[in-house]
Amino acid sequence: MKRSGNTRKRKRKNSRIARRRLITLFLFTSFLCLLAFAGWQLKNTVFGAIETGEQPVPQTTATSAPATTTTTHPTIPVSLPLSSPRVVVYDVTHSALLFSQNSEQRCSPASLTKLLTAIIATEECEPGEIFIAGSELSFVQPGSSLAHIKSGYKLTRDMIIDALLLASGNDAAYTIAAHVGRKLLNNPDAGDIEALFAFSDKMNLKAQQLGAVNSHFSNPDGYFAADHYTTASDMLKIALAAMKYDNIRQTVARQQASHTLVSGQKLTFKNTNFLLNPSTPFYFEGATGIKTGKTDESGHCVIASAKRDGIEIVAVVMGNPTDNGRWNDAVALLNQAFAACVGLD
Repeated sequence: MKRSGNTRKRKRKNSRIARRRLITLFLFTSFLCLLAFAGWQLKNTVFGAIETGEQPVPQTTATSAPATTTTTHPTIPVSLPLSSPRVVVYDVTHSALLFSQNSEQRCSPASLTKLLTAIIATEECEPGEIFIAGSELSFVQPGSSLAHIKSGYKLTRDMIIDALLLASGNDAAYTIAAHVGRKLLNNPDAGDIEALFAFSDKMNLKAQQLGAVNSHFSNPDGYFAADHYTTASDMLKIALAAMKYDNIRQTVARQQASHTLVSGQKLTFKNTNFLLNPSTPFYFEGATGIKTGKTDESGHCVIASAKRDGIEIVAVVMGNPTDNGRWNDAVALLNQAFAACVGLD
């Protein structure tokens, strides 16, 4: 009897051990399956990005954007034959998003960057404040667009913003950045590099304040750098903010501006925006701005604005492979936008 009882106990014990082993095996197998699934998802994300040439963009919960979609406002047909990969169109008058295509895709802004530079110069400096070009001009890269500002030239704030936004002068951008950077540091003797870093820090702070949270700026002119990027959606936010300043709005609407500098030189800055020029095939009646940009990495870009019958439209066009392509897309988008807004109060 005692031996039989011991046998039953051993059987029950062995049964419990077997059950524990089965449970352990099940949990271990489930863990391996979860790891395999996670690895499969990661593989698809990374290799998908490699195949498409896109970089995964970190997600963020901060999305304070001025552009909002309304349910009653007409939109532009999405079947538009566009050659620009990244586009966003906004009805400023009715605060309505009309069209968006890859607007959150990371890209290089080129000289569209200068709108942010102009905002900071406007906010930090008085209209008659004097900017003196100096050794910071050595940072202007080969092949840059220029306003032909030389070391020792003296310009007021509004003169140099004309040079920045009309001629798209990288020399103007660095003169602004060095001047404002020293002001931000409260140190007129700060070196060029220190001043330029202070300015780029201010650019990124301002971008965040404007809701351009998927952008990072490392220079004042938009010359290509790996850590200098934006999205079409963020550039819309920056452009809308820039157009709230009368001096910037007036500058970007001009075909050209001629100045006698404080230092005595005479310079004329011609606008690179063909929509404002009646002698080009891309002239757009009612055009009011805003800014062009182009590098090999960014493609051909333009932020176009126009006002007709009391309605103002802004179209952001980025990454077009050709110069004419960006203008064709900008004109088509503006025309479609105004057609969609006919009859709105």
